[in-house]
Amino acid sequence: MSDPVRFRIDVHLLDSSYHASALDRSGAEWPPHPYRLFCALVSVADEHDPVQDAALTWLEEQPPPTVRVPARSVEAAEPRRAWVPTNAVERKRPGHAVLPGRICGGQPKQWPQRNLAEPMVSFIWPQCPPPGVHAVLQDLLTRIGYFGRASGHALLTAVRVGEEKVAPVGGRWHKWSPASRAAKDVEFLRAPYPGFLTCLRRAHDEGQRAFQQARPHAYQLIGIESADSKDTVVEGPYADLIPFAFPSGMSLDPSLTLKVTSSLRSKVSGILSAAGHDVDQMIAVHGHKPAGDHRRVCAFMALPFVGHRHADGRLRGVGIALPRDLDPAHRKALLAVLLRFGGGLRKLSVPTLSRPIPLSYAGVGDTVQSTLQAVRAERWTTPSIQWTTALPMVLDHFPRRTPNGIETSVATSCVLAGFPEPRSVEVLRRGAYLPGAPELPPDALRRKAGERPLLSRHVRLHFAEPVTGPLILGSKKSYGLGLCVPVAARGGAA
Repeated sequence: MSDPVRFRIDVHLLDSSYHASALDRSGAEWPPHPYRLFCALVSVADEHDPVQDAALTWLEEQPPPTVRVPARSVEAAEPRRAWVPTNAVERKRPGHAVLPGRICGGQPKQWPQRNLAEPMVSFIWPQCPPPGVHAVLQDLLTRIGYFGRASGHALLTAVRVGEEKVAPVGGRWHKWSPASRAAKDVEFLRAPYPGFLTCLRRAHDEGQRAFQQARPHAYQLIGIESADSKDTVVEGPYADLIPFAFPSGMSLDPSLTLKVTSSLRSKVSGILSAAGHDVDQMIAVHGHKPAGDHRRVCAFMALPFVGHRHADGRLRGVGIALPRDLDPAHRKALLAVLLRFGGGLRKLSVPTLSRPIPLSYAGVGDTVQSTLQAVRAERWTTPSIQWTTALPMVLDHFPRRTPNGIETSVATSCVLAGFPEPRSVEVLRRGAYLPGAPELPPDALRRKAGERPLLSRHVRLHFAEPVTGPLILGSKKSYGLGLCVPVAARGGAA
């Protein structure tokens, strides 16, 4: 019997916060109410397009969706303040000549916000729409620029996902599921219902508010993290991994890793400049830190296909890992140019290739482009006690000539990269631990001509507690060499 297929809409917030007020304005709305998603879709739809109406009607007729949210979130101590456009139709002072597009009495707006450990919220339905409806909903989602308040910039995507691929609840995620009103500990979330589209449009014509048309539905929190869990997950130095897939059937030789990642960094710097950002001030992007600066920099990664019996080690995509201590303004700028500005990161030119490589964003979950495991973010970020190199690491320095000199060097590199010291280290002089993991020739370990290559090795690390990825080690970690993959305790791919 095949696994059931579900329909999910992911809301990838460009800030690690959710901006929306509860009905009584006593705090931030949490979890996000499903009706907000439907209202956002209606706001960008053409009311005279029967095809779009049919897609929205299909969605409103479905049962209320499950809402998946980050397990760790907290009400912000200070409300969010910003100048925002309003829908006011009457002119007030000061007017557009002083504050163009902002008629709010000369004062910024403020509202509560919720800070999130993961910048992602998902809505999950038990039934998938017909292909045509799915395509229309996806097209509408690409037109939505924010979720909640206008300051909550977001990227929304629709995905089909099998039951076995729905992210587990517990340590990182909680789920709010529709429940009976008679159930214990229920919360009431506003959700769409049959006829909601008509009600919203009538309310708009009559000058009424959208929230007055919503109906509350009972929800119950499931998947609460166990209080007696024995495993404490150690957060790695990277907060986000933004992956992009090559076209189906296309792959690159792993010996091109440094050329690919160097080009990726240059491309990202270029689109940041084109968007008006001062890249010279973004140390995390260009990576040239002054002495004594301990801030982490972005890692530009090439993603190989490894760990499977048919794996060939060839590159199937690229990714950008954003450090946890990244300036929030720089993080927002990076996510905006990678995912939205000018259509986002859509192609990459690589030396020795005659044509640019088309790229497709592979969000959290499955998309057409990310069905291959290598380009799914969770492939490289899932917490694990054991990690093994998918691409060889280049040591940070030559090891001492002692019996365990190279293992000590690898452990030191692990700490330098921002991870805990491993409990044990295994190093191979030749070959790799994972099927398909490549060995690279010396010229593939140099970024610049004449650069003296250090030793490169495939390694396996054992930690005392699960560590989140991406885990990248060595002197070329900012360019993807030393990329590790979480594996099961017996050495099989996780």
